[in-house]
Amino acid sequence: MPQPNLINSFLTAAEPEALFLLAVILFYLAGLLVGRVLKRRFKVGLGWTYQIFIVAAAVVIASDLFHFDFPGQRLVAMAALFFAAFPLNALLYRYFWPIFGYPGEQARVPPFLPQITTLLLIATAFFTSLSTFYGAAVPGLLAGSGLIAFVLGLALQDTLGNIFAGLGLQAGKSFRVGDWLIVDGKHVEVIEVNWRSTRLRNNDAASLDIPNNQLAKATIVNLYNPTPIHAARASVCVEYGIPPNHVKDALVQAALAARGVLSTPAPGAFLMNFDDSGIRYELKYWINDARQYPEISDTVRTNIWYELDRRTIPFSYPTRVVEMRTKKETEPKDQVALLLQSQPLFADMETSQIQVLAKSARHLRYGKGEKIINQGDPGESMYVLSSGIAQVTVERDGRASDLGELVTGECFGEISLLTGNPRTASVAAKTDCNIIEIDQAAMRDLLKQYPRLADHLSETLSTRRSVLETELANWKEDRATVPIIPTKESFLARMRQLFGL
Repeated sequence: MPQPNLINSFLTAAEPEALFLLAVILFYLAGLLVGRVLKRRFKVGLGWTYQIFIVAAAVVIASDLFHFDFPGQRLVAMAALFFAAFPLNALLYRYFWPIFGYPGEQARVPPFLPQITTLLLIATAFFTSLSTFYGAAVPGLLAGSGLIAFVLGLALQDTLGNIFAGLGLQAGKSFRVGDWLIVDGKHVEVIEVNWRSTRLRNNDAASLDIPNNQLAKATIVNLYNPTPIHAARASVCVEYGIPPNHVKDALVQAALAARGVLSTPAPGAFLMNFDDSGIRYELKYWINDARQYPEISDTVRTNIWYELDRRTIPFSYPTRVVEMRTKKETEPKDQVALLLQSQPLFADMETSQIQVLAKSARHLRYGKGEKIINQGDPGESMYVLSSGIAQVTVERDGRASDLGELVTGECFGEISLLTGNPRTASVAAKTDCNIIEIDQAAMRDLLKQYPRLADHLSETLSTRRSVLETELANWKEDRATVPIIPTKESFLARMRQLFGL
């Protein structure tokens, strides 16, 4: 009992100003403690506006508690109510907006919606404080001066236009963060949509900031809606003398050989127009990664050039251009004959026999990364590498392994050509390669003209097959299941059956 009497005596004797000041300090310290806990423990983003709020709030609470009046009391109360909007907004950013995944690229609300909410919250606090403590009518403040409203309307025309355009884009779900678009012919990725503009990034990693009202007027092609799978196209023009189905098949094969092109949906080629200089075709292929569009587009067009070149399908030239020239041979016949004669397979053949093969040989060009032959495919031709480097790989038991490289002057595919067996390995161009091809028809004509040649070829095949199977045995883990090496006689029997000797 004595302690309350002492406190009552102190309060009775103390000056009102001292009590008021003491209460302000205590309430400020309490608010400071609460703010520190919210900021450090609960990660609420409180700033300098919180300091103004707790000071003003402490003064207002202390004055009401002790009925202490002072000059500017209404102004302080207005400040307390106005700055209360800022910690409230910080709580929204900490606990409310994360419910919708904001901030983040997968947010389920437009990125500028929290920003607009912040502006509305601050504006509401400002007009409410004016109305509460000064009796100002909000409608009168907004519409009391036609001149002020007109000036504000002109000043905020672009800003308001951007805000409402951004709301329209989001409401219409034209795109979202992460989508790839075509805007004004440019491939761009959506990085951020805010209250004023939309930030985009192109394939060169350069950022573009386009105002929302300008973007709303543009024609937008969304490559990722409804799925990231979308089509790309390439156009070529070839001479009239080539059958259209041959050209279409070549274009489709060129697309399928390009990394990044989907096999499903399958590529398609279409005859688009009969131009003055040739027939125009369009290749349509499908991709699912717009980031790789320049690389995929380059690979497809590069493959088209090599595929058409191998099939001797010439590109067309403008008919108004008259050019007279003699087509230069890719490889002189004498050089081809020397290259064939240097092969162990043909080492014992007579010069006339080599020349027969050289005349029927075809010249092919393959680009870096293209497959020349595939393991398991039927083999109706053999190849001699006249320039470049090729990689040999073999797949067994679900595992692939590199067997080595082929360099200029080496041949491959001869076993399948002479026996009719499927390809035992795959060969791909490691660099751009020039290749001489000898097909089954040319070899059949040669063997029928020189029947004794089959005996020599079968002996050479047996030796080369022995070397190949030895390499495979060294690579294969299960040595017990290595195939038995065919003999010279078995090769000779297959050749006679295959070529009708």
